[in-house]
This record gives sequence, structure tokens and C-alpha cells, in this order.
Amino acid sequence: MTLGQRIMQIRTENALSQEQFGEMLGTTRQTVSRWELDQAYPEISKIVMISNLFSVSVDSIIKDGISTFDDVNIPYTCGVYRSKTSAIVETVKYALVYYKREKNIIGAKFYAGSPVKKELIAICERDLSENKTKYAYKYGDKTISNDAEISVSLGEEYDKIAKNNMRRLEKFRIDTSGKLPPTVSEAGIKNCLVLWRSQDRFEVTGQKFFFYLCTSKTEYVFSIDRQDENIYCAASYNTIFDLGMYSIGQYFRIRNYKDNSERFCSFGADFSFEPKSSDVPTDKLNLRECGNKNAIWYVKRYTDDEIVLDGCGGDEYVFKRKNDDVDERFIE
Repeated sequence: MTLGQRIMQIRTENALSQEQFGEMLGTTRQTVSRWELDQAYPEISKIVMISNLFSVSVDSIIKDGISTFDDVNIPYTCGVYRSKTSAIVETVKYALVYYKREKNIIGAKFYAGSPVKKELIAICERDLSENKTKYAYKYGDKTISNDAEISVSLGEEYDKIAKNNMRRLEKFRIDTSGKLPPTVSEAGIKNCLVLWRSQDRFEVTGQKFFFYLCTSKTEYVFSIDRQDENIYCAASYNTIFDLGMYSIGQYFRIRNYKDNSERFCSFGADFSFEPKSSDVPTDKLNLRECGNKNAIWYVKRYTDDEIVLDGCGGDEYVFKRKNDDVDERFIE
């Protein structure tokens, strides 16, 4: 197999045209065609880009006869990005975008797919001036929505280039080891809360859309429960300490529930917000009422494989070492 044939193999296995492949690499369709015909050779920088974009090793591109899925593999790098008006968290399978546009619109978009192509399958927007929350999401071949106009955007392709002009705040990778994280006896409550929470989960039915993602620093939620129009999209900074979890604050929030008369319903987006170091509480006397800017969730009970924190209003937050609902586990 020649270098050109290898490049063509990578392109066709990812269902890309020569034009699409060229756009991802910042080059033209004609140039890609010349590569594949072995009439020209790509620069080393382009070979490295192909390696990173499609999770194949440089050796498997250059050397003849090496399989795409060889043992030497460069993992896909996930990340968190921020600008003045939006934030993106991107993994292998998913991309979640929080944004603010015009003066009064804040919204969240959820894309699913692969490193090569992701499509919009859920959107939620809040018009702060009209006090209206709109949503739409895909469930199989059905569209679940409370607004026909917003449904039109479903299916749009995720713009991978947008993050290039944004500040990267975090980077992490998918844990492909297949090993379970440590038990409480092995690592302690504090470390286990960090490791067990570093994951994402995705669930969709005709009545509910739910996505949860947590890095070591930030927690993201995109949730739509059609009963009572219970909608929650948020990005929160949390600090783990020996007795539980301490919230430093949120920089994005859409909380729509019934008539929004509940005290926990609020809306806002501040993409300039950065968590500041703060004193972590050392005993339950410092517990603050849920709903304040900062909240504390203490350990209620635990075993080697499960940690339960006190929630708001008597709720419990359960974190498990083994969770069958996990789609991707993350490592720094």
C-alpha cells in the first residue's frame, strides 16, 4: 500500500469526500486528489493533523501495510473552551455548547456523533425578555419539541473550527483501559469522588432528554423532562473535600420548572466567570442553605463502591464506582 492509498483508506473509512477531508486539513480537494494518486506528498504537519484527527499513528500512515487500528494509537484529546459569549465541552462522542446571543437569548446545544462528524440532536433556548423557554430534541425518528421554529436547527453539523478561536481551559482524554476506578478503601472518599465523577452519561426517551458530563473541575448538565416542563441546563464549578463537595459557583444556568415560582428557578450566563479559591468547610456547622450562591453537599453514607451525598430538599446525590450508564470515562 502506498502513502496515497493509505490516505484514501483513512478518508473513505470516515465517509468523507475529498473536499470535506481537505477542509478539515486546511487544504483543497485537488491537493487531496494528488496525494491519493501519489502525485504529491503531504507535509509532515499535515500527516500529524491526520494522525490527531482520526486517531491513527503517524507510522500507520507512512509505512505500507499497517492497519488503521494498529497498537500504537494517538488518543483523541477532549477539551473545554471558552469565549466572551460561549463555552464548549467536547469529547469523542459529544459536544455541548452553551451560548449567549443578542441581549436576551441564552441557550444550549447538544451534538452527538464521532470525532469526524457530530450533529445537533437537542437544543434549548431561554428568551429572558419574553420569559419563554423553548426546546427540541431528537428521539429516534421523532422530534420532541414545544416550539416548531426551534426544531428547524436539529440536524445541523457541529462546527469543529469554532473552538480554534477560543481559550482552552481544560484538556482530558478518554480512558480506554477498561479498568474500574479505585474503591474508597484504596483511594479515600475525596479521590474517589473526583475519579468516579469524571465521565459522561446520555439517556433519551419520548419523555426525557438527559446528558451529564463532569471533568475534574467542571460539571455540565443538559436535562429536559417534559413533565412540568422541567428543564435544567447548567455549568458548575465544584471542589471536592474530605467531607463531600463544595460548589464554587455556576457560570451558565437555565432552570425552568412549572411556573418558575420556585426559589431555585433562575437564568443567567456569565462566560467571564472564573472560580476563586475559597475556604472549604471543615464541619457541618458551616452548611449553607441550598439555593445560595455556594452550596455544600456532605457525605451521608458510603461503601467501597458507592458514595451518597446530602442533596437539596432531602434529595440524595449518588455516585457509584461501577456505573453501567457511563458512556465515556475521562483521565487527565
